[in-house]
Amino acid sequence: MRRPGARAFFTAGILGRMPISMVGLGIVILIARESGSYGLAGAVSAVAVIAGALTGPFQGRLVDRFGQALLILIGSSVCTVALGGLLLAVRMDAPHWVLYLLAFVAGGTRPQVGSFVRARWNHLLGRGRALQTAFALEAVGDEVVFIVGPVLVTVLATQVSPYAGLGAAGVLGLAGGIWLAMLRATDPPGRGKSDGTERAPLPWLSLMLLSLIGLGLGATLGSAEVVTVAFTASKGQPGMSGVVLAVWAFGSLLAGLWYGSVHWQAAVERRLLIGTVLLAIALAPLPWIGTVWLLGVLLFCAGLTIAPTMVALTACVEEWVPPERLTEAITWTVTGMLLGVAPGNAVAGHAVDVVGASDAYWVPVIVGIACALVASVAVTFARPRTRFAHN
Repeated sequence: MRRPGARAFFTAGILGRMPISMVGLGIVILIARESGSYGLAGAVSAVAVIAGALTGPFQGRLVDRFGQALLILIGSSVCTVALGGLLLAVRMDAPHWVLYLLAFVAGGTRPQVGSFVRARWNHLLGRGRALQTAFALEAVGDEVVFIVGPVLVTVLATQVSPYAGLGAAGVLGLAGGIWLAMLRATDPPGRGKSDGTERAPLPWLSLMLLSLIGLGLGATLGSAEVVTVAFTASKGQPGMSGVVLAVWAFGSLLAGLWYGSVHWQAAVERRLLIGTVLLAIALAPLPWIGTVWLLGVLLFCAGLTIAPTMVALTACVEEWVPPERLTEAITWTVTGMLLGVAPGNAVAGHAVDVVGASDAYWVPVIVGIACALVASVAVTFARPRTRFAHN
């Protein structure tokens, strides 16, 4: 954090990432309250996430070529306008296709701030142990977002207005985006339209398998979020959903601080596999939970596995891809996570409508087990021969 410009872009990155933890939950709370359907709420939230997943790699490629500033400014502005339109559409009881369209625009234009900030760390530090610590710090930053965001959006949506939480997400994202775009000194330089040389190839098979692991993690987290909102409401404590989700994120934050302080000797692939297995084990008791406080305890324990797993996933990307295509590669794993969150939200919302909140926790449990199985296969067969960093 003492490196020139680091404190500023780290802080701006946290602010710019606030919509990640607020938009999905804000949409679920707003539409579920206004329409009475968790299925519709989860589907609209899923559309926003899918849109972000589809445009993520394209954003990463543009940033690697032209730099971050202009894309962040345009994307943040359009995203905020689309969220405002979504609020108005819900208020006017617009047709469902309008909700889907506005959610798609908002999700598709939201800048991939997490990937961009990680690329700035790579530009500032180069590769090696310091960069791994920076990635762990970013994982902690992610958890700060997921602690503050759910509480903020829940309090605003339940105590002020169902529309206030989603509106605040748009404003915070725009403010963080403008601030980050103004920090030009730490913006990795773009490589222009063409420098006359071939782009370094990406290890596509390895990258796609890592993205598939990200998809499983995203589906696990996304489905658990929706079911938690429904579970707390079913227990007569709807305002506790943000608190419980913040406790979950706090566990991940603590684990991220610990992870970043350790000089790891184990290979990143091994750390990734252990993280996914422990997450699956921690989620297993959820369908039998009967009280909100016990749910908070179990989600805190599950949270202890999240940041280390996410850091290990990013570290695999950093080791396996050429440096000039790092932003694009990271956005592919982010795309996997987002694509997982979308069906996780939708399936979990439908499961709540059909079988109730408690039994709907089987969705994240099953997906978590599947994610661990995929990780066991991927880290065994996906490791490329060429590595670009050694820790």
